[in-house]
Amino acid sequence: MLVTGGYTAALVVAVVLALTGRDVGFLWRLSLFVEADEDAVATWPSVLILVFAGGLWAWALWQSLRALPYGKTFPADPETRPLRRALYAAVAFWAFYAVMPTWPWWAVLLDVLVTSAVVILFHPVLRRTVRHAGLALGAGLLAQVSVAATEVFDVLDWRAAERAAALGGFAAVGTLVWSVLVLVAQWRDGRWGRATVWYGVASLLVPDALLLGRIPLSGAGDLYDVYDEATSAASALFVIWLARSAHELGGAPSGLAPYVPPADRRATLMVVARLTACLVLLLPPLANSHPAWISPHVSIEGLPPVVGDVVGAVSPAFWHALELFVGVGGLSVLVLVALHRRAVFWAAMSGLFLTALGGLAAVTLADRRGPDLPGGWVLSRPDDVDLYGMIATFSRPTVSPLWFTAACLVSAALLWSQRHRRLATPCSRM
Repeated sequence: MLVTGGYTAALVVAVVLALTGRDVGFLWRLSLFVEADEDAVATWPSVLILVFAGGLWAWALWQSLRALPYGKTFPADPETRPLRRALYAAVAFWAFYAVMPTWPWWAVLLDVLVTSAVVILFHPVLRRTVRHAGLALGAGLLAQVSVAATEVFDVLDWRAAERAAALGGFAAVGTLVWSVLVLVAQWRDGRWGRATVWYGVASLLVPDALLLGRIPLSGAGDLYDVYDEATSAASALFVIWLARSAHELGGAPSGLAPYVPPADRRATLMVVARLTACLVLLLPPLANSHPAWISPHVSIEGLPPVVGDVVGAVSPAFWHALELFVGVGGLSVLVLVALHRRAVFWAAMSGLFLTALGGLAAVTLADRRGPDLPGGWVLSRPDDVDLYGMIATFSRPTVSPLWFTAACLVSAALLWSQRHRRLATPCSRM
């Protein structure tokens, strides 16, 4: 109460100074934790935006620092206690943001370590309530590894490695998958209240909604600048979710069996294999600069007459749909379904092998004399290529269909091994 009250009183003083002295710098620093622009002007709309941002952080302070509900005790079980400590550590780490709005590389790595601990320690809780707990663990750790690798490579000035680490937005996608599965587990678990879950949902949706809100303000000048900076205050919702998740761990789950770690490593290896079978199919699409599979590299005219006649006889709409399905990673969805539905297994295997054969044939059978035909594993997309209405104005590095071939073969091998293991142990779950 003292800390939150002191911060709120400081906000009130900053508002008065901004409206009377026309200096918005103190309010800007107090609510957004960054220095204001030199030409920032205190107007009623801008002050209201800053007050809203500061009020959100004040509410995050209150939610984080308040004690547990009166009379609730902390269990001492080995599952709850480490997770609760990791959640509180993650909340406390956000204090760095008030001191250092732009985190140095070492602060980013420390945050990655703390968040990784939360991801790992949440896994036993997820195992009791959601089926794909292994997917959540792998996605969460993949996101943190991507963040750490990107930061380290940036410090070392390894630009190519940095682009590869940040490829395809692994951090954002992995965090989204982990967050959704954790929120599902909290909704089903008896310890967390509905308000906590809705704070988590808001932490996922509100930032995107605020980004959309910038569109009508794009020509508003100073008001747009204030709004753009104030969107960072949406991070307070995530801090509130962390704090409330830690507070409410003192309750008891609703009649769920306790988590029992696997007796051997085979279950862990099975989870890793399933996750890899899906993710490996996403690597070539994420590395590409376009959504298609073969057309940007090989035209029908570059194929042998017999093959060209067969491909040309196929409906253009069907061919474009097939290329987009492969090019955007649709095979990974097919494999994910096949891992849990035996009836789809042979359809997934057929799709993987046909795609692998098609990528190999595109490289080996094409006429190499054309300037836009694949020359190996890495090539450049020609200038001014209009692909499905997407015009490229400059040459960009992309990947050959050979990458799709390799990914499909690896995924097929992993899918086959999982089918053999699942037939031997039909009750195993991911």
